[in-house]
Amino acid sequence: MKDNDKRVALIRLRDIIYSGVRPTVRESGFSTENVEELAKEGLILPSGKMSGDESDRYLIEEISSAGHAFISQHRTLYDQFYLPPTPA
Repeated sequence: MKDNDKRVALIRLRDIIYSGVRPTVRESGFSTENVEELAKEGLILPSGKMSGDESDRYLIEEISSAGHAFISQHRTLYDQFYLPPTPA
């Protein structure tokens, strides 16, 4: 996954989890491979060790602190390069 894809996935998962839902991998709307990659990088915390095509078995418990930092870091970069400067 590209960094932007990871950021979008993390934001979407964060919003789902904040609404009180603990989605399964399938319910998250992302492929098992993408969710496994996010978990391997420590950006999300699944309910158990994921393997293969068991997308209905594992829940996505939460976004890790590393995942929140990833979102914040990329948001700051976006703001720096794409938002107009604020008047002084």
